[in-house]
Amino acid sequence: MPESPHSAIATRPLRATARVLVGVLAVPGAADIAVPETFARWRRLTPQATWLPIALRETSYAGILSGVAEALDRTGMTPRQLILLGEGHLARRMLELALRGELPCGGIVAVDVAADALPFRIVPTVAAIRLVVHRNDDAPQGNLIGALRAADLDARIINLDLTAGRGAEAAAAAASATETFVLELVATIGRRTTDGAGDP
Repeated sequence: MPESPHSAIATRPLRATARVLVGVLAVPGAADIAVPETFARWRRLTPQATWLPIALRETSYAGILSGVAEALDRTGMTPRQLILLGEGHLARRMLELALRGELPCGGIVAVDVAADALPFRIVPTVAAIRLVVHRNDDAPQGNLIGALRAADLDARIINLDLTAGRGAEAAAAAASATETFVLELVATIGRRTTDGAGDP
């Protein structure tokens, strides 16, 4: 059985230069965002960030909120320093929490989320929203992507048109798009926390 990438995310000791916390939501048996080598590369490219797997005991909204709160308490960081990274149904739930105003954070990178319409109105948030989706861009405007584009949010979306399926090429494309967003947000959140701006 291949090693889970989450086990390869060694939490480095907090240093005075660590201004960003990248929390990777994880549950046993969940789909992996990337292989361990990819996470190692992302850590090397983001020396100002501390990477922390957030192992959830349950995947409910309450479970996500509890796991994130414990991670912030453990590291002594504030929500504005936090970037959350998740995939699939877990990413959709953390995104919904942020868009309902219940999960303050500096940014979210949600990979392969369902683009169904939101069952609520989006609450303004300072969190930067980044989506990597395996959907076409011509979906109805009432769906998640249409709602994000219509809202006054810092939201960006990479649509991967993967007609060939979800093989190795698809996984590599998703990892590359995710890396683009992660590096961008680490740099952006790092600047915000240095300047003292953007506190959710």
